[in-house]
Amino acid sequence: MSAANHEGRSTMGLTLRLWLMLLVPIVLAVTLYGAVIHTTRHQFLRSQATAELRHHASLVEAAIGGAVERGQVELLKHRIERLAQADHILGIAAFDERGGPILVTDPIAGEAAELAALARRALATGAEIEEEQALGDGPALVRTVTFSQRGLSVVAVVVRELRYLDEFARSSNRGLALAGAALLAATALIAAFASRATVGRPAGAIVAGVERVARGELGVTVPEAGAEELQRLARAFNAMTASLAEARAHLEQEQAARAAVERKLHQAHALSAVGQVVASIGHEIGSPLNVILARARRLADQPGWSEATRGELETIVTQSERISRVVARLLSVARPPRLLGRGSDVAQVAREVLAFLGPECRQRGITTRIEDDGAPLQVVLDADHLFQVVFNLCLNAAQAQPRGGEIAVRLRKLDARKAVIEIEDHGPGVPPGVAEHVFEAFFTSRGDRGGTGLGLAIVEGIVREAGGSVELVRTDHGGACFRVTLPRGASSPLGARAAEARA
Repeated sequence: MSAANHEGRSTMGLTLRLWLMLLVPIVLAVTLYGAVIHTTRHQFLRSQATAELRHHASLVEAAIGGAVERGQVELLKHRIERLAQADHILGIAAFDERGGPILVTDPIAGEAAELAALARRALATGAEIEEEQALGDGPALVRTVTFSQRGLSVVAVVVRELRYLDEFARSSNRGLALAGAALLAATALIAAFASRATVGRPAGAIVAGVERVARGELGVTVPEAGAEELQRLARAFNAMTASLAEARAHLEQEQAARAAVERKLHQAHALSAVGQVVASIGHEIGSPLNVILARARRLADQPGWSEATRGELETIVTQSERISRVVARLLSVARPPRLLGRGSDVAQVAREVLAFLGPECRQRGITTRIEDDGAPLQVVLDADHLFQVVFNLCLNAAQAQPRGGEIAVRLRKLDARKAVIEIEDHGPGVPPGVAEHVFEAFFTSRGDRGGTGLGLAIVEGIVREAGGSVELVRTDHGGACFRVTLPRGASSPLGARAAEARA
């Protein structure tokens, strides 16, 4: 929640600054435009009012001239009163050569003294006067017209109001202000949307992505949107995170490989220690065992023994040989064979193993079967080492099914150079956390139920030295299945004759 708030504040701050940067010049431009328009319009209206005043003064001059020529004062007054009714004309005043009023129209009657002084000034200077004065309720523009003929001089003062200019300006300014406000509002909305879409959101996404990368999330990508510079920045950011993720994955792979090497080294040290112990045990046990075995065989070969006694001697021989094989298997843990012999028939060895385990399987209620196509299948391992491999895997499968089940041994050719042996059980299977350690020496998942953790280590060592591989594969029913892949060996004449006999 705090990260989202921080991202929102960052985006809002950047958007607001950009919005202000766009809007402030527009506001200044609109304000300056309004001021220029106001001044220009006022000057134009003032010049127009002056032109209209001069035109109206010309009409007044013509009317005065016609009346003076006829010497008709009443006609003069009548004409002046009619001209005073024109638009924006406050009034007209006429004065004689002494400044005495001839006629002053009603709206400006109160300003007769000021207008008389202006008329005298025009007579004194002999020029027309045009100026702005404050008359009545507001400013006004006045112009004098002088007409002299037959010793009679008449000065007319035409007064035009200017207050309407201010009213018109205020009305125009209000309209301009409303239009400017509407324009600014629309511009502000468009600028806010554009700045948020082109800068705010893309920049906020990049900031959020950087913060997530800082927290260790290297699989972050940001959208390549917004302004061109932000798109380039987003592309560079995505390339950087992809490179970092790749570097992390490579580092993790190296760490995993290093850990695997360390486990192998630890296992090698353990096997080396076991080898030393087993070699000592083998020497201490092997010597007296060979003596016992030799003497038992010699006694068993002597005549005159009863069948019961001869059977006991044969039992001693058999068990001594079995102890010798056990010692040899223990030695193979630390010293895997380098020379693997002349090869063996896989089907024959598998039958021998299942026959050997028959009593234990029957006691546990386990059925056994061999699946093959009947053709001879030779591998490079000799019969003894192949027996160890198949025996350990089948024994492991039997111990995994204490309440009954099945052991299936499947034999097949993988290709022209390799053969596959699969040993599958219907037990509970191997948990995922245990599967990666099953081939390590001294690792066992049986706890107090027995097991030294050497059986699968022996299998893995023999198979690896033979140039093959062994792996634990998944099954459809949940049991365990060990797949052994071994180089194939040449079929022997004996194996070929056995296959012909079976056919």
